[in-house]
Amino acid sequence: MSSGLDPAAGEVVPGEDETGPLLRLSGRIDREVVRRFRLLVPPSDWPDRADLAAVTAIDAAGLQLLVHLSRKPERRGGRLRLLAVPAELQPALTRAGLSRLLPRDGAASPAAEAATDPDRPARS
Repeated sequence: MSSGLDPAAGEVVPGEDETGPLLRLSGRIDREVVRRFRLLVPPSDWPDRADLAAVTAIDAAGLQLLVHLSRKPERRGGRLRLLAVPAELQPALTRAGLSRLLPRDGAASPAAEAATDPDRPARS
C-alpha cells in the first residue's frame, strides 16, 4: 500500500551545520513547496546560506524564492550563499539572472563556502 507521498516532492527546511544556520532544499522546489516554506518560516528567520545539494528540479516559484532569500543579506551588505549547487541547476539559475549567487572557484561544499567571501565589503 502506498503512503501517497510523492518521493520527488521537495521541501525547504531550516537547518544548521558546523558553520551556522542554513536552509536545506531538497527534491522538486515548486510553487507548493515555496508556499509551505513561507507559511512556516518567517523572513526574519531566513539565514544567508542555502544548501541545494539535494535539489532535483526547480521551477519559477523556486527561483523567485532564491531572489527573495537573497534580498535580506543584500540589505546588510552581504549576499546569499548557495552551497552545493547541482551542475544541472546552474543553467536555470544563470537564465534567471541568479548567476551572482553561484559559488565561485568550485566552492560547492559548505566547508568551502565558509571561506572568506570576496563580495562582502570590508568593515571598518
